[in-house]
Amino acid sequence: MLGAGGASALAGCSSSPSSSSTTSSGASSSGSKPGINTGTPNKGGSATVATLAEIDGFFPPSNHWDTNGFLYANTVYDPLMWVAADGTVQPYLAKSLTSNSDYTVWTMTLRPGIKFSDGSDLTSSVVKNNYSALAASALTGTALKGITSVDTPDSMTVVYNLSAPRPSFAAGLTTQVGYVVGQAMLDQSAAGKTPTPIGTGPFIYSSWQPNDHFTATRNPNYWRSGLPHLDQITFKPIPDDTQRAATLKTGGVDLILTNDAVTITEFTGSSQYQLVDSLTGVIGEPSVAFIMLNTAVAPTSDLRIRQALAKGLDVNQILKIFGGGLTESINGLFLKGSPFYSSTGYPTFDPAGAKSLVSQYTAEHGTPALTLTTVTDPRLERVVQVIQQMWNQVGFNITVSAIQQATLITNFITGKFQAATSYQFGAVDPDLNYVWFSTTTVSPVGGIGLNFPRNSDPDIEFSLQSGRTSSSQSTREVAYKKLDQRLAADLPYLWLEQYPFAMVGDQRIQNFAGLTMPNGAPGYGFDEGIIFPSQMWLNG
Repeated sequence: MLGAGGASALAGCSSSPSSSSTTSSGASSSGSKPGINTGTPNKGGSATVATLAEIDGFFPPSNHWDTNGFLYANTVYDPLMWVAADGTVQPYLAKSLTSNSDYTVWTMTLRPGIKFSDGSDLTSSVVKNNYSALAASALTGTALKGITSVDTPDSMTVVYNLSAPRPSFAAGLTTQVGYVVGQAMLDQSAAGKTPTPIGTGPFIYSSWQPNDHFTATRNPNYWRSGLPHLDQITFKPIPDDTQRAATLKTGGVDLILTNDAVTITEFTGSSQYQLVDSLTGVIGEPSVAFIMLNTAVAPTSDLRIRQALAKGLDVNQILKIFGGGLTESINGLFLKGSPFYSSTGYPTFDPAGAKSLVSQYTAEHGTPALTLTTVTDPRLERVVQVIQQMWNQVGFNITVSAIQQATLITNFITGKFQAATSYQFGAVDPDLNYVWFSTTTVSPVGGIGLNFPRNSDPDIEFSLQSGRTSSSQSTREVAYKKLDQRLAADLPYLWLEQYPFAMVGDQRIQNFAGLTMPNGAPGYGFDEGIIFPSQMWLNG
């Protein structure tokens, strides 16, 4: 329902495809189901994919990747590790990754013979240099603070030495810090230039006109034999949900990414289209929609204001108007059925209580005024207008604003917002969200901080460290339940719903949600909107 996700920048997302729709009888051969076709693929052709928004660049150490960013990344790069269909984290660009007995040393072996798109070799020194650039970055460095050193005993081996146990270390290499770029790209950045994408991926960067298109062509020397199937792929950012769906219907694109309940409902069950969504079978945490409150600026720095905003928000009414019946309201990070789910104590809708809290604040500081920001999309602007009315009714003076998604993510990082819509936190392992909640990633407003709401709670940090360093499931359950309860008390986030992602394709596009890992195991081919274009092909 809400846009401007910042989660994917460093944390992997994981959820599994729903079988809520069917392919037409015209879809080809064996193994067919929505988005997946295990029949013999056709070679060649060009496909066009409509995305939710534009990204701000391709360079992992400095650019802010959301779901759209990972779509671009999986086109020209490869991750060191990825998630298999059974939820395990397995080698992808890496050949193997093993740890010592206490999870403080992790040894990676690379696959031999892999080349970047400029013809240079994938070696341990290149991987280490990628790590160095990431670690030096104000954006990504905080995610790597637990790594004390990286050794390269030979050209195919990388050894990560950690300051404390990290049983979930492998999962971190499925995220933005796990994507490897060519040495020449690192050199371009070091020289102060905007680097041109150089990767080991299935396609080679061809052209990028921001807010219009990104096009890549088949990599004839791709290390995965027989891939990719397409000759060319183009991504077109279309922020407006209605326009994006209409462009699919008129044949302007072959495939769309959407998080719009109306669009998902419209295409579900259609014999002309294939739909895959993320509303069932979530591994770890789902992406969730929320309103983020900046705890470092007035008036949202006052807990009473955050409590009043929570109590004055009728989430069920918002979902009734805009949710299309796809999702329910949530009370925290985890869904019912998760081992980390608990009754968090999150405030319920209580307009009288909200008015009382606002009255207390007004008596001391005057009427609380703040700006609620969202991304430029007519549907989302209507959502925030309804929220504006709810909050004004309990005594606030709310202004609404709509800006480009990339700009809003930058504002999150620098703390230049009061309240804003967002989605985040989809992760195969809860530890991947450490950087978003940790006291160590809080920065003053204007500085770069990955704890976007600037919420500094030592109890949260204790829970994060407990969950991060332990391999005991029971210990981790206690830790992440406590985390969720503290978030409900601090209220840096006003929870709304599980955030739905769907991909809808015409019958021409095949296997867009299908993924086979390098070892032959089924892969996680639709990871909350993230796909691997290498295994997509055209029918006819």
